[in-house]
Order: sequence, then C-alpha cells, then structure tokens
Amino acid sequence: MARHLWEGGTTTLPEDRSVSPPKGGRYYLNVVTKGLSATHPLPDEGEVTIGRADTNTIQIHDRSLSRQHAVLRIAKDGGMTIEDLGSSNGTTVRERAVEHGKPVAIVPGEVVDLGSTMVIVQTRSQLARPRRLWAHDTFEARIEDECARAEQGGKPFALLRLHCLGPPMGGDAQIAQQVLFERLRPADVVGIYAPGELEALLVDTDAEAAVEIAAKVRTIAAAGGAKIELAVACWPRDGRNPDALFSHAQSSLSPASPRSESGQVVIVDPAMQRLYKLLERVAAGTISVLILGETGAGKEVLAERLHRLSPRATKPFLGLSCAALTESLLESELFGHEKGAFTGAIAAKPGLLESAEGGTIFLDEVGEMPLSTQAKLLRVIETRQVLRVGGLKPRAIDVRFVAATNRDLEAEVASSGFRRDLYFRLNGISIVIPPLRERQAEIVALAQLFLERAAAQSGRKPIPRLAPESLALLQSYAWPGNIRELKNVIERALLLCLGARILPEHLPLEKIRASIASVEDVQRPMPLQAAPVRAELEALERRRILDALTACAGNQTKAAKMLGMSRRTFLHRLDTYGVARPRKGTLS
Repeated sequence: MARHLWEGGTTTLPEDRSVSPPKGGRYYLNVVTKGLSATHPLPDEGEVTIGRADTNTIQIHDRSLSRQHAVLRIAKDGGMTIEDLGSSNGTTVRERAVEHGKPVAIVPGEVVDLGSTMVIVQTRSQLARPRRLWAHDTFEARIEDECARAEQGGKPFALLRLHCLGPPMGGDAQIAQQVLFERLRPADVVGIYAPGELEALLVDTDAEAAVEIAAKVRTIAAAGGAKIELAVACWPRDGRNPDALFSHAQSSLSPASPRSESGQVVIVDPAMQRLYKLLERVAAGTISVLILGETGAGKEVLAERLHRLSPRATKPFLGLSCAALTESLLESELFGHEKGAFTGAIAAKPGLLESAEGGTIFLDEVGEMPLSTQAKLLRVIETRQVLRVGGLKPRAIDVRFVAATNRDLEAEVASSGFRRDLYFRLNGISIVIPPLRERQAEIVALAQLFLERAAAQSGRKPIPRLAPESLALLQSYAWPGNIRELKNVIERALLLCLGARILPEHLPLEKIRASIASVEDVQRPMPLQAAPVRAELEALERRRILDALTACAGNQTKAAKMLGMSRRTFLHRLDTYGVARPRKGTLS
C-alpha cells in the first residue's frame, strides 16, 4: 500500500480517478501526486510510458514531469525495470538518480520518484480498495454525529484504533493498513490519527461484532509479520460521547507504545516526510550529522529520533547544550578531568565522550562553542581519542557526533567565529528543519499531541477538545517560537480551560491576532492607484536593508534578525531590490 497514506493528513483517493482493475491483471500502478492518488492497471508484460503528454500509456498532469518522462518495462517472468527518458527533473529509485538510457530493476511495492510524483507498482494482493482517509478533527466530528444519531434511536457503532509498533513508513504499517481495509465495508470511515496510527468508524456495529472484526485484523496482520496494537471502543458500552470513546480507545493501547514516548514526532508535512525518509537512511551509518533550524523547531527531537533509528539505539544518547556552560565547564563535561586538574577537582571524572561509549553525543547550539574547545573537539573527531583535562594519556572512544545550531555556521566560518575544519567534520551531512510556519499541515496534529501529553501529566480526564475556531487561530499564527511556543500555548490553554472544549479565550489572543493582522497587511493586494505609495515603501525597505547591512558590517544573518526577517526572506529581498550579497566587513 502506498506509504503516503501513513504520512499525510487529508489524503483523498477519489473514486472517479481510480481505474477498476481488469480481470486477470497482475499489476497496478499507484500514482501519488499533489495529495491525490490514482490507480492504473498494468499489462502482465510489455512497455508502459509515463509522462505529461497525452501520447503516454499513463498520462500524469504534474508539471514536475516531462512530456515523455520514463518507461516501465515488465518482462514475461515478472521482472521489471524503469528507465528515464531524459526528463528534466529526473527519476529516482532507492534514493539514487536513474541515468538516462540505463534501466534500473525494481520490484512491486518499491517507490519510484518521477519529479515530485511518486509511483508504486503493486500486485493484486497489495492493492487495497480506494478509500478516503479523513483528518483526525474531521473524523472526530463524524464520531460526534454518530453519537447524536445513536442517542436518537439509531444503531450502535464502534471506534477502532490501529497502532503500528514498527516504523510508521515501514512494511508493518503497509500490511496492517491493507488488512484493515480488506475488513471494512464501504460505509465505514477511516481516519489518520498520527503517522502509523489509523482510526476507523464501524457503523451499525455492536460490541460483539466489533470485537470479532478487531480479532480478525489482529490475527491476519500477525500472520503477515506485522506488529500492531488494536483497541475497540463501543457505543454505548464504553461511552456515549466522543471524548469518552476516544479516551477508552487510547487507554486500551499499551503505555509503552511510541505515542507515549517523549520522542514521539508528527510527520504530516511533505517536507518533513522527505526529511524523515532521509533520516532513516542516514541513521544506519556513522557519518556526523549537522541539524540546522530555528530555535524551537525540534532539533533535539530529530537528533533523538536519529539515535533510536540507528544501530546505536541501545547505547547512551547524551545531549549537551554548548551555550549553557562556561568554557572551562564545557571542556570538563566533554573530556572529563583528572583529580587535581583544577580547583574543586577532588576526584577523576570521565567526560561525556567517554560515558557515551558506543552511543551518540548531541552537541546542541554548537555554534556557541568557544574556539579553544572547538580545536580540542576537532582533534577528538579526527583521532577518536579523548584526553581528560589534566591527563597525560589519551583514551580511545567510539561515539557518533550529532550537532545542532540555529546559527549560520558558514557565515561564522567566514568571520572566523567557527573553525572551518571543524565545520566540515561535523557537517558530514546537514539536515535542515523547516520552521513550523512552513509546516501548517502539522499544527493541528502537534497541538493534539501536546494536549494529550499535558492532560496525561495533570491527570485530566476526559481530555478537552480543541474547538474549530481555536484550531483556525492556531493555524493562522506565524509561530516565531516554533514547536516550543505551540507546546507552551497548549499547556497554558489546558490550565485555563475548565470545560470540555478549549476555546479562543483560552489562547493568547492579543499576540495571535496581532500576528495575523501583520501577515494580512503584508499580503493584502494594493489598489492600482496606490502604486506610488508602494514604490515609496519599497524604497524605504531597501534603505532599511542597506542600513541594517552597514550596522552589521555585512553580516546578513544579523541584519535579517535586526529587521525581524528570516534569513531566507532577507536574501529574497536582496535579490528583489538588486542588492549584491556582501561579505561581512566589506561595508562601511
């Protein structure tokens, strides 16, 4: 089954875009583009061309595809290859670009990226019936409707929660989802609660029938090798309102499931899906990783996730904030010290690098590390040996380094604020986390997750629901503090809320509304007669940018911060106004 069904929030599989499979056909092509999925039958053998032009066997209306993009060949024995036809945006298999004119073997179920479109060859047994997947808030509203209908004399119904214990994008998730879909009726409704977790509404189903369906899904999934958990909540046995039913289903899942772990993450936005896909591949190696992103964007969560996905998962994961310690304490924490190395060193102490043997060291805010410590850390990375403060004999270590910063390290290197050689050592591969304002699809899921955690910690039952108008406000806010700010807002709202729903009055309305108004002012189209005013504003903004660059000696990151812009927006403004990107220290 296509992996995007586990990663997206409101992915729809429209019935009118899905082709009914022909009798006897072995294969189908699942095409996923722009949030939609279409299923196309494939021949048992032969060639199938794919592209934007109507002359192709399969035409895909996506501008990222070339007119003649790729050709899929199916041999009589079932072997398959994909060949790029000289496309502009390329064809990718197993994270590697397919060279023009050189076919690459693929197997059913394997993902092939054609530009920004994803295609998957599936067999009849892999293909599940096209079905709409509802976002959690929409699904919850449907449960509320079912409760009202049942109270007025309607038939009972059941809520089923399926949780995959393996990776949310792995084979277990695909098997579990397929088995669930095969056991549901057309009238049943399926939603995405979180990555790797589905929820289903079994209409007109009593408790006995619901338990039987859950047992069959569990048995068949286990026979296929999938590790899952299932929970069933039945109306009216387990509750007569949505809150009671959802709480019962959640409490029935194992507390050791990944949803209750501190490192649980939400992966809904397409950019984050690609990022975590890359993370899974990077985790398997030993290369150093540099995580870049704004304050509060989730760099530490990403680092922990990388550690848990790596072969070092059973070994220590130790984090150290380079900005929270003085230079002497930082050295002592990293490298350890011998007895008498400095005042107060009454006994020898191993450093983090030694105590994390076999595990992962996370250096948060590594851009704040003093130059003298940078030199010593560089030597450790190169030699894989650590010398304690006051020691004479180095000790061998085996650790993986993951560093994170919200600074522009390239700019710091240019200004001699960060060692170039250390930067290249730490930056074996860099991962950039988009700010929350660029991941709006995840705001609701994150808010729900933080609400559940806060309610569990405070013992609050039932868990209040976020009102639709509150969700609208959360999605409209720019979140300059990113995920950390969202978490604080939700925890505060839970404390202020005494009822069953979190309303706008429980949110920091003045700050949110001011932010929304500011964005609307920027985005509001200007009338034609206001062109001279626009020119004046652009000239004023250009002048402010030049003044900021002068005040910051050409440091673009600091100038952007001074103006309250992101660095990306600032660079875009430079290009828009024809301002050459200066090197620091060149302006006067």
